[in-house]
Amino acid sequence: MSAYVPEQNISIDESLIGWKGRLAWKQYIPSKRKRFGMKVFAICESSSGYIYNFLVYTGVDTAYNALYENEPLTSRVVLTLIHPLLDKGYCLFLDNYYTSIDLLDKLVKRRTDGVGTMRINRKGIPQAIKVKLQRDETVARFRRKLMIQKWRDKKDVLMISTIHDDSMKKIAARSKEIEKPACVIDYNASMGGVDLSDNYLHFYGIARTRVKKYYMKMFFHFLSVTTLNAFQIYKKIGGKLKRMNFLLELGEKVVEKYSKPLQMKKRRSRTPMPTRLIERHFPSIIAPTPKAKPTKRCVVCAEQKKRKESRYWCLECRTGLCPAPCFGIYHTKEYFL
Repeated sequence: MSAYVPEQNISIDESLIGWKGRLAWKQYIPSKRKRFGMKVFAICESSSGYIYNFLVYTGVDTAYNALYENEPLTSRVVLTLIHPLLDKGYCLFLDNYYTSIDLLDKLVKRRTDGVGTMRINRKGIPQAIKVKLQRDETVARFRRKLMIQKWRDKKDVLMISTIHDDSMKKIAARSKEIEKPACVIDYNASMGGVDLSDNYLHFYGIARTRVKKYYMKMFFHFLSVTTLNAFQIYKKIGGKLKRMNFLLELGEKVVEKYSKPLQMKKRRSRTPMPTRLIERHFPSIIAPTPKAKPTKRCVVCAEQKKRKESRYWCLECRTGLCPAPCFGIYHTKEYFL
């Protein structure tokens, strides 16, 4: 948010981080590519897909803004995400899951416009809008800045807007011209910001296909979001690199700036303990551990450049040894020969 100010048209929708493991707030969205996963509400710049703000859905523990705790659930999501952009003249595009007359009234009071599709059973829709229409017919009603328009295409399309009138525009489609409401044309052009970002994130993703912990999957997803946002800013200021080359250069710069020299662990000294020659020593089986058959590396074989594991050790010296002949060699002067 501190690095970039989005353009006027923004859109809100839900995204899905793919996850099929056990999780109390896992969601099923059949319209998404991965269908099962962790739902994230996101607000994006319509033209580029720049993810400006997001909210992870975690059931009753979802971190909504406390200012809107008395709002309906969908309005709470929208107002939480757009809160930093209120009173700045933005235009928000949203689908029928979020849209309501009450929500757009609240946005207008905060100098924010809204355009979206709407369900016919929403509270406050005039009866004149609920009439049956023939193909390409339209009907609209106005109340101050608010407009509700119903248009019959293959099926009824109900739109609500605070910046449009009920005018129709001609557009080219399938080698012919057709008429559509202006609000429908603008909605189709500006609603896909979240889908655009999802499409970008599908390529060059950082997360591995198999991640065993859901929080690691989320971490890698938001790391991918960070690199995508960085690339969008880079393009806005005139960058010429393609995304692959940008990511490679970004990785090199991050490693160069934040990497620390690797500190090698000190190797344990293999110098035998002096008491090995003056005390009584007996071989014993290595004490049980979570492993079925615990072993230690024989230090005498290791001196001879051999890799050999033994189930026996000298308890007093705490050293792994083969019972014969290494146990005898280690406890005599022959060890130095």
